[in-house]
Amino acid sequence: MGKDELVDLVDGHDRRVGEATIERCLDEGLRHRAVAVLVVRGDGRVIIQVRSKKDHWQPGRWTLSCTGHVQAGEAYEHAARRELAEELGLSSPVTFLRKLFLPKVKSRGSIEWEVVSLYIAMTDAKPSIDPVELAGVHLVDSSGLDRLMRGRRLTPDAKILLNECRRSTLEPLWCQRIRPEPRPPGRVKR
Repeated sequence: MGKDELVDLVDGHDRRVGEATIERCLDEGLRHRAVAVLVVRGDGRVIIQVRSKKDHWQPGRWTLSCTGHVQAGEAYEHAARRELAEELGLSSPVTFLRKLFLPKVKSRGSIEWEVVSLYIAMTDAKPSIDPVELAGVHLVDSSGLDRLMRGRRLTPDAKILLNECRRSTLEPLWCQRIRPEPRPPGRVKR
């Protein structure tokens, strides 16, 4: 989405109160809508993207699989599927996880203030990244995600969003995968 494209401005209840360009939103710190999608593989690993070093917002930092602004009049889910296709070349279904009202984040003279709808996409399809928007992607397991959360590579909003993903989706998934098989009933060895 270019800086001159329009997005809906929203209040603290996610009600539309106007519209503005992305550039104006970032210059003035106006609250607007965004989406984030975390792609989860069948083995429980997740795709984390590295933002382009040429991007104005958080260049070279790591974030969820794909993120983006919701265009004026666009539904959140449509924006999530659009961003997944644009950034990763994936056409997987997305599942709504939660809506979060993020605090203002400042970076390089810009102020991002978003209401983010968070989605999960479960797929093993190989991503085909857009090199204009992304520097690359990494597959990360639970211990790798722990290291990222403690480090400085992630964008500030990615830490908030990944914490929500871990709590509600990833930890139950990971626990299910590592739970030992129940032992069949039988005699106790002495």
